[in-house]
Amino acid sequence: MSSSPSELLPAGAVVSFNKIGEAMALGTCQASGATPMRALVATVVAVGPADRLGAAVEALQALGDAGTVRGILISEGDDPAPPARVAGNTVALHGLTPAFFNNAVAALRLSSLPTLVWWRGGRPGTLDGLAGLADRIVLDDDSPEPIWSRATTLFEDTAFSDLRWARLTQWRALTAHFFDIPEVLAAMADFSRLTIAASDHMSARLFAAWLRSSIQFPDGFTVELAQGSPGTPLDEIRLGDHDQELVIRLAAHGTCLETEVSVRGHRSASRLVSLRDQTLTGLLTEELRIRARDAAFERALGYLASAK
Repeated sequence: MSSSPSELLPAGAVVSFNKIGEAMALGTCQASGATPMRALVATVVAVGPADRLGAAVEALQALGDAGTVRGILISEGDDPAPPARVAGNTVALHGLTPAFFNNAVAALRLSSLPTLVWWRGGRPGTLDGLAGLADRIVLDDDSPEPIWSRATTLFEDTAFSDLRWARLTQWRALTAHFFDIPEVLAAMADFSRLTIAASDHMSARLFAAWLRSSIQFPDGFTVELAQGSPGTPLDEIRLGDHDQELVIRLAAHGTCLETEVSVRGHRSASRLVSLRDQTLTGLLTEELRIRARDAAFERALGYLASAK
């Protein structure tokens, strides 16, 4: 079901477009305990279908109320000038014609600070114009293949990431740490199979593409996908052969990852590592700290595009 600005920002006030900046400044000053505008560090623009923006409201308002970002929500529609609703540091435009997204973002962003576009879905062609205005685009699409493919043509225009990629950060880091062990390096020539248990197979494919494009295996490996637990993107990763294996699995309660190493010449060992904050607010906070292009992510998307 579509959401309107009032449903997205029920505590906000409807204002005309040319009064948005004034209303946001006034609301910030009047809000109890609000942080002054000078504390803002970025503009975060969440774009996509209205039914996918509801989940973005809480994250943007949490960051806005903390004085971290100016939040802008734009849903697709066919209205060139929809009414706006403002609540604190967050503004929603419901049903805006995609051709006018660029104008809205250019007018509402804080030009002196970085702009992060949070892509929650929509027409892939809309991404082209936004890439010219954004310092970073974080993809977060239910069906990401078309937008991943489009992103590979825009790497020179802006930096790209993906919330799936962000959720894989600890998985990738722990996998890379395996190869700091000399015995693992010696055994990798024998590794022939990567098995991933995941409810989100696109996350599994992204991880496999990263591994293939960033770590050179002499003879490659096959990828097997198994169904994971509902609501959990990844449950377990196993890389190895018939008698040697590297394992990363989600530990009990879903807040930590457990690793195991079992290769020839190395005593079997395990460790437990925090998965870190996986909420939308936590993931966006991490993305706001990154400024540079992510070469590993670009290689992974390039691999997926070339493998089609």
